[in-house]
Amino acid sequence: MDAAAATSQIDLLIVGGGTAGAALAGIIARDTDLNVVLLEAGPDYGPFTGGRWPREMLDARRFGLTHDWGYAGRLRSDHPTERAFERGRILGGSSSHNGCIARLGHRRDYDYWAELGNDGWEWEAVAPAFDRVVRALRVRQPEDAEATPFQSAFIHAAYRSGIPRVDDLNDPDDVRGAGLAPVNIDHGVRWNAAFAYLDPVRERPNLRIIGGALVDRVELQAGRAVAVEAIIEGLRLRIPAERIVLAGGAYGSPAILLRSGIGPAGELSALGIAPVHPLPGVGRRLTDHVTIPLLYRGRDELDRAMDDFEATGWLPDEQALGKTCSSRCREAFDLHLYTLSRRDADGRWFYHLAAANMAPRSHGSVKLTSADPHAPLAIDHGYLTDPDDEDLAVLSDGLEVMQQIVASSPLANLLGDELRAGAKPIARSDAPAFIRQHLGIDYHPACTCRMGPTGDDTAVVDPTGRVHGLEGLYVCDASIFPTLMRANTNLPAAMVAEKLAGVIGRMG
Repeated sequence: MDAAAATSQIDLLIVGGGTAGAALAGIIARDTDLNVVLLEAGPDYGPFTGGRWPREMLDARRFGLTHDWGYAGRLRSDHPTERAFERGRILGGSSSHNGCIARLGHRRDYDYWAELGNDGWEWEAVAPAFDRVVRALRVRQPEDAEATPFQSAFIHAAYRSGIPRVDDLNDPDDVRGAGLAPVNIDHGVRWNAAFAYLDPVRERPNLRIIGGALVDRVELQAGRAVAVEAIIEGLRLRIPAERIVLAGGAYGSPAILLRSGIGPAGELSALGIAPVHPLPGVGRRLTDHVTIPLLYRGRDELDRAMDDFEATGWLPDEQALGKTCSSRCREAFDLHLYTLSRRDADGRWFYHLAAANMAPRSHGSVKLTSADPHAPLAIDHGYLTDPDDEDLAVLSDGLEVMQQIVASSPLANLLGDELRAGAKPIARSDAPAFIRQHLGIDYHPACTCRMGPTGDDTAVVDPTGRVHGLEGLYVCDASIFPTLMRANTNLPAAMVAEKLAGVIGRMG
């Protein structure tokens, strides 16, 4: 498409074609006659049936990381090294490269959102939207025969250690269990948000999708968003619109707001950005699930079984999942237990078992390093920084639970020693040091433009997604979660789009 065509009359301009942006654009284009333009910084390879999508972005067995934003940062401010925080730079966003676990979370996640002052976001209100997401993303329950030998052994060992086998890990009231997680996989294809929401409406005259469009900032006039500045095909364009929605994700959406002069005034001034609309919560409260991974080599029996299974053509990284409660759990559950299996550079199997804190109390931040939209962001996840060390205690319990599972049959007979700790189990007294040294992440960033009522100093948007104090500007993605749910963020991000489409799509 000719980039200049984007500057014609636009009712709704959506910035970011990830899970939420793709869903929002598709729903509003389908259900209204509004002129919708979707800008995506990465490429648009067209519909699934067009045959242009790269193979690694379709193959649900592995993470497809060839189309990445290149974000990097620190796990916490005192952590010695930076690490990559991969996010998909492609239509569909991270739904085009993720592990395809399709979890919803627990009822209490959303009831708590409502208790924080976000009316209409309790479980009973969001459940119908989740039903629509599940259908659109073709979520299904894997058959037992699809589980790899390692995944099956994990589920059986979890049962032997006291965690019951469950068939539905998306039961909104369930708190303990292990099994095969629901997935958005259709005949081996990662069914991303672009396929689910955009392909059915691509031919509608009221929808335009423009790939390769990097949005710098939003232009405000008299307290209203009136246009964005975007770089398309090497040209800087001003694109006016009646309403603008940021859907750039937990890193991208706050960055655009900050470059627009919307955020903490002192922080912006220090970078030479004039504070146009001071809003202290922008980029704050970054929240993600923190994990502690354990790494093992397998014994010959397991490696041979994995070789044989791989020969069938189906060997997914992610499927087996457990949930349970730590000693610090206040409600629902606060631990996820999961597995990954990989080959190293020499072709040898190694096995990854991790415990994740699903109710983290620590928060980080996303800040600018420059007003240049190409400059790297300063991302600090702030893991394990809560003042009472609650997150560390939860992970210590998770480490203990996972070691109990590993010591249970059949895993006990299939795995060797933990590759870093050796033959002896990690003692409770040694757990904090081990966790701090080997901290892992779940790649579920959220909450940097959090939703909350007027008067909440940490809130950036109201319960309709509108940026506080401004007209015509909305945020619709995982950044607006008030708190992080006990699940990965793909389906919840699409749910937010399903919920907000009726509000944002009402013009006038």
